Amino acid sequence: MSDEQRHETVLDIGHQQLGEVYANALIGAADADPTTEAQAVVEELQAFVSEVLNKVDGLEKTLASRRVSHEVKESLLDKAIGTSASKVTLNFLKVVSKHERMDALRSISAAAHKQLNAQQGRIAVTVTTADAVDATALENIQSKLEEKLGSKVDIQAKVDPTLIGGTVIRVGDTLYDGSVANRLKKIRSSAKENTIRQIRLETERFTAAQ
Repeated sequence: MSDEQRHETVLDIGHQQLGEVYANALIGAADADPTTEAQAVVEELQAFVSEVLNKVDGLEKTLASRRVSHEVKESLLDKAIGTSASKVTLNFLKVVSKHERMDALRSISAAAHKQLNAQQGRIAVTVTTADAVDATALENIQSKLEEKLGSKVDIQAKVDPTLIGGTVIRVGDTLYDGSVANRLKKIRSSAKENTIRQIRLETERFTAAQ
């Protein structure tokens, strides 16, 4: 592993740990506020990441920059979600900004989602398909998983065209790969093993004949 890769790994771990601390603070603030719910606050944070940071060019870099003043960042946050998000979410983002940790916001959002699922006894499941799955099909998958797992599940749908077809389901740290790409990989691997086995047998026969 190069020094650069090692540095990136350390940063990732640092962001994950930081994310858990801030996520715990966010959920605690939501629980302490009678006007809002933790579920709504976590969803607002996720929406800020997916609908604002992912779609407004340069905003994430600006908010994470230490060269930009906190006052400017507060103003940007007010303009972005000041009229749509709860006070808990907006104030939380301003606190994160004040502590110069907006660079860890994605990790915070992921950690908050994970912690909320744990509180509610829900299992996080990622369903990846080659093409987008409609709501009805996703509900059917969710229903079958909940029946099999005996617990409520929180499904996140992803699209990966390289799968060609089929479905890849991740439940926690367990991966169920039913994609066409994986089946083709197994077929190629099996064919390769058969070829090697045949070559070995032919070699043994030739050696024995000598």
